[in-house]
Amino acid sequence: MDFFEEHGLTPFINAHDTYTVYGGSRMAENTLEAMRQISRHFVDMEQLQRRLGEEIAQMTKNEGAYITNGAAGALQLAASVCMARGSMYHYRQLPDTSGMKDEIIVLRAQRNAYDEAIWSTGAVRVEIGDADETLEYELEGSICENTAAVFYFLSSLYERGSMELSKVIEIAHRHQIPVVVDAAAQLPPVENLWEITEKGADLVIFSGGKTLCGPADSGLIVGKKALIEDCIRFGAPAHGICRTSKTSRESMAGLYMALKNYLELDQKKNTEILRHKNEIVAGYMNDVPGILKMEMVEKGPVGQTYPRLFLYLEKPETGDRIVQKMYEHGIYIGHEKSCGALYISPLNLTEEEVGTVGNMLKMILLSE
Repeated sequence: MDFFEEHGLTPFINAHDTYTVYGGSRMAENTLEAMRQISRHFVDMEQLQRRLGEEIAQMTKNEGAYITNGAAGALQLAASVCMARGSMYHYRQLPDTSGMKDEIIVLRAQRNAYDEAIWSTGAVRVEIGDADETLEYELEGSICENTAAVFYFLSSLYERGSMELSKVIEIAHRHQIPVVVDAAAQLPPVENLWEITEKGADLVIFSGGKTLCGPADSGLIVGKKALIEDCIRFGAPAHGICRTSKTSRESMAGLYMALKNYLELDQKKNTEILRHKNEIVAGYMNDVPGILKMEMVEKGPVGQTYPRLFLYLEKPETGDRIVQKMYEHGIYIGHEKSCGALYISPLNLTEEEVGTVGNMLKMILLSE
C-alpha cells in the first residue's frame, strides 16, 4: 500500500498552474536526491546558508543571495531588515518598532493577500496612488524621516495603476530609501533573476516552489550584499520575529539544486515542449461541441512568459461545472471567468498526463 492509499488521499494531475494550494510544482530527481543526502547529516546552518548564497549569487549575477522558507517569509524578513538597519537590538524588539524607521510605502494598486507578511513585523503601511494611477509626486511626498523602504509587487494584474518600477527606484534612491521587489511568480523569463537588480532594486524575492520547481516551502532573496548580510544575521535560526520563517537544510539544498537546473535549462526548447503539450490537448478538442475557439496564450496568469491553452466556451455558465467534474476525476484545470474560457497550463504535466487531461476533458465536454 502506498502513501496515498494508506491515508485515503487522492493524487491529482495539475493542469492549472503552480499554485501552493496544489503543492506548487514537481521536483526533479536530482533535487530530491540533494534533499535526501543532506537529510542524512548535520550541518552548520549559517555555513550552509552562506555557501549556497555565495554560489547562487554568482549563478544569478547578484551581489548576494539568501534562501528563505517561501516568498512570504522573504517579505517578512526583508521588511525587518529594512527597518532594523543593521541593528540586532532593533531587530530583536520587533514587532515593537520604537526608535526605528517603521514606515513602508506600497502602491495601492498593488495591495494583495500576500503583503500581510510585511505588516506582521509591526511596520506602518503607507499607501500611495489608486486603482487607476500612481503619480510621482505621491511617492515623493510620502517619503519622510520615518520611511524604511518601498515595496513593489511585480504582476501584470497590477500594471494599470502602477508607476513604472524604474521611476520608483529613481525616486526612492534619491532619498536613500531601499526598494524591495516581490517577483515571487515572475519566472520565466529567467533573466528576471538578475535584470531586476540590474535596474536598481535592492532586494528581489522569488518563490522556490513555482517554475523553479524547488520545494514548495522555499524562496529566494537576491540583491545588495549588505542587506543580504543582515538577512543572514536576522533570519532563522536566529531568535526574533523571523524565527517563524525557519528554513530546513533539506529545503535549502533542494532550492539550490532546482535553481541550478533552471539556469541550465534550454528555455527556448522548454517553451517549445510546453507548447507541444498544449497542442496535444488541443488535438483532443477538434470537433468537440461547446467550444467556440481555441487559442494559445503566451502569458501566465501574472505575466510570466509561458504558453497556456485557452478553450472559449459557447456556454460560459457551464465552466464551473466542467471544472468540478474534472476535479472529481482527479484533475485540476484553470477557469478564466472574465472571458468565459477554460485553460490548460502545461507546466506540471508529464507526456502521459497530457493525454489523460485531453481525453477526460473531451469526455466531459461531450457529456454536457
